[in-house]
Amino acid sequence: MNVLRICGRPEVVETRLLVVFVKEGSEQPSRGLGEQLYPIVRRHMDHASFVAKKGKSLLIPIPDAPEGVRVGNVLLVCLGNGAYVDDLRSRTAETVRRARALKIDEMTILLPDEPDEATSCAVAEGAVLGSYVFERYISRNGDERPQPVRQVGICDGNEAGISRGVVLAESQVFARDLVNEPANVVTPVTMAETADATAREFGLECQVWDESRLERERMNALLAVGRGSAVPPRFVHLAYRPVRCAPGCRVPRVAIVGKGLTYDSGGLNIKTGDSMRTMKGDKTGACDVLGVMRGVARLAPAVEVHGIFGAAENMPDGGAFKPDDIVRARNGKTIEIDNTDAEGRVTLADSLSYASELAPDAIIDIATLTGSCAVALGNWTAGLFPGDETLARDIEAAAKRSGERLWRMPMDDEKLREAIKSPVADVLNSGTRYGGAICAAMFLQSFVAEGIAWAHLDIAGVDMYKEETGIYGKGASAWGVRLCLEYIRSLAEGTEA
Repeated sequence: MNVLRICGRPEVVETRLLVVFVKEGSEQPSRGLGEQLYPIVRRHMDHASFVAKKGKSLLIPIPDAPEGVRVGNVLLVCLGNGAYVDDLRSRTAETVRRARALKIDEMTILLPDEPDEATSCAVAEGAVLGSYVFERYISRNGDERPQPVRQVGICDGNEAGISRGVVLAESQVFARDLVNEPANVVTPVTMAETADATAREFGLECQVWDESRLERERMNALLAVGRGSAVPPRFVHLAYRPVRCAPGCRVPRVAIVGKGLTYDSGGLNIKTGDSMRTMKGDKTGACDVLGVMRGVARLAPAVEVHGIFGAAENMPDGGAFKPDDIVRARNGKTIEIDNTDAEGRVTLADSLSYASELAPDAIIDIATLTGSCAVALGNWTAGLFPGDETLARDIEAAAKRSGERLWRMPMDDEKLREAIKSPVADVLNSGTRYGGAICAAMFLQSFVAEGIAWAHLDIAGVDMYKEETGIYGKGASAWGVRLCLEYIRSLAEGTEA
């Protein structure tokens, strides 16, 4: 999709659909419509008794436009009052889907206030994210194929904001595509190949470790989880090193670590049939890492960023790891296996140990880790489990900018910490049913080196959607890509030359 700045009065811009955003409670559309188009829109509003309430809209065809007016249709879309950047992002996505349903392939947007960088970025994000569909495997005749919206113009939009919004959204779309691919297409080996291709395309450093290298590197936890699959596990480390920074300024170093289970059957503690559905999405954390690294390479912030994930399939064959097994992770800590369906945290143990060796200023891990988090917070809010107060506040600020909802969860319950103590190993891989998401986060924390700021994002509840809503299409959300990019961008402030 092409998102661009449109100059000139909206009424003389040639467009099939002019989208006019109005604020809640507004009694009239924008005077920016111009002298000829404004009275037409005003008349239709009166005739339809249109009241500007959040979420309301009114489509106005302009079949007999006055001479000089080249607008085919006007769509009034009502926003909320006050700070409406996030609302603007969601309403733009919904409007793009509506245009697609009307078989309109280009549209122009008029904002209620003069566009700045933040609002222009939000509109660009909404436009790209709203156009997303995953229909790669659906056969259609030519006239049955959905009509994509190829261009969205923003009247007097801020070009820097538009450019940034497109990068943020396209990074998330890349991750969505990868998550939506089924497990017979995307395997641990495929994930590693995709990482290598990404590195080549964007000039990133890339290491891929196969099973032989994993053994030499003491990645026994990742190897244990992958033993039951015919497809061997892989470990990936991508790195971006900035070339622009202010003289004498220390460049922050960040590691983004993702969970990469390309399929999770539960292993020997096998899931029910219904619970196996959508388990292709257990690789979202790793896919998010790839999306973030692509975005970082394009945005080029003055921050050193490392993208890390272990990829494996959790399958139940004769070689699979078992309850009662004891596994030694890369950092030397031992893990007693209580439940093979608590495998993601086991793979992350090695990845977090490795990330700690890089001595970053901060580690953020992102994972579809526990159903408990979805039970606690629902399907629209991710869990933030903080190991550092400053990092937690920075992530919350980034989430507010990206419009991705999260809620801070407690990490100070020592009774729950006792639930992951093992009588025969350093830590148990599964705690209690109640507080399970917190137990999982505490498990992960034990593999982060002392003195490193760390936070865990549990995205199990926000990973997949059955229906289109706001910026989310059907299927994978790739929640967290834009949040991580916003966090990294905030670190770059003051370091760029």
